[in-house]
Amino acid sequence: MRSAVRCRTRVSIILDKRWLRRTIAAAFWLAVWQGVSLALPRLLFASPVETALRLVSLLGEGGFWLSIAHSLGKIALGALLAAVLGALLAVAVYRSDLMRLLIEPAVQIMKSVPVACFVVVALIWVRSAWISVLTSFFVVFPVVYIQLRTGLYNVDEKMREMARAFRLRRRQRLQAVYLPSVMPQLLAACRIAVGMALKAGVAGEIIGLPRQSIGEQLYLSKLYLDTAGLFAWSIAIIVLSLALERLLVRLVGGLQQKWGDGA
Repeated sequence: MRSAVRCRTRVSIILDKRWLRRTIAAAFWLAVWQGVSLALPRLLFASPVETALRLVSLLGEGGFWLSIAHSLGKIALGALLAAVLGALLAVAVYRSDLMRLLIEPAVQIMKSVPVACFVVVALIWVRSAWISVLTSFFVVFPVVYIQLRTGLYNVDEKMREMARAFRLRRRQRLQAVYLPSVMPQLLAACRIAVGMALKAGVAGEIIGLPRQSIGEQLYLSKLYLDTAGLFAWSIAIIVLSLALERLLVRLVGGLQQKWGDGA
């Protein structure tokens, strides 16, 4: 009983220290931000207070939520298509060396080509309204494909032989052999892909300027030298990225636990 109380006390102390460190770090960077805003003209660099007030103002505008909904919907569509195709091709490459020979050059190109170059070329093929779908697909696909392919190649050969020896059914083999190796890679892909999809999708929108999008709002803020609005939109993107990343990681973790319990 005493040991359990001690453990809880230690955990609470650790959590308090963690929050204290985060608070100190946040206060330090807010102070730096405030100092820079005092050193530069107000038109070029908004202060934290001005940015916070601008963000609160944006939260009450319907156009703010409409732009976020449009951008997130299209970015999510591109990321979902990339995840599905990346998973399918990772399995195909795992099963066939010929498929790997054919797919790898395309993946290397997608990893190497700058997003801005791809956006400029893609605008020749599609309307600007759909540029964020293609851009998010372009950056998410290599991440999902490489992570899942790595997970499949890391499957323990002894476990595979044991599954064949015990004649496990396909579902049992998937849960007992493949998921333990693939799920950590999938979680890593989720953590990387969410932020990359948002950044690339918004970057594509800034170039293509589709109506009612986050990219358009960022461009207009820059055009009118509305640095408070520019910073406020940037903070909104960061918050969205962190929230979506945690939501997706929890979802994948829950599926992992569910499938593991059903094994």
